[in-house]
Amino acid sequence: MATPLMSITEEIDQTDIEILKMLQDDCRITLDEMANKLKISKSTVYYRIKKLERLGIILGCHAKLSPEKMGKDYVAVILVKAKYGPGYHEKVGQKLASIGGVTTVYYIFGEWDFVLQVRASGKDEILRILEQIMNMEEVERTSTLIVAKVIKEDPRLPI
Repeated sequence: MATPLMSITEEIDQTDIEILKMLQDDCRITLDEMANKLKISKSTVYYRIKKLERLGIILGCHAKLSPEKMGKDYVAVILVKAKYGPGYHEKVGQKLASIGGVTTVYYIFGEWDFVLQVRASGKDEILRILEQIMNMEEVERTSTLIVAKVIKEDPRLPI
């Protein structure tokens, strides 16, 4: 029996991978530009993109905003230790994810249960977010790291 990943990768070929690379580099690229680069028809590119969306490989297209220009240049990484219970990782994870300013939530194994990335306009906003987290009944403790400088932050997948 094929795993879901295997069945998806069996359905995509090198042309699909090239389309994915182009879209990750610039999601505003036109169908004409992709067709010309790949030496295939515009309609073929269109149907391949629709297939990649249907397979759940392409989840959407988003504008990459400048955090600095949007006033969100403070970054914090917050480690969260939660109280154990049935399904706690899903329940607590969703609660953490719903807090404004929390941009990333990872459920992890080890001493801590969750790693969060927070984007904020300043230390007061980070403190407000941290207080929301610390006041959650399901949270035992936190540890906060303030990022001095972002060296690399790239949501693109290596393909």
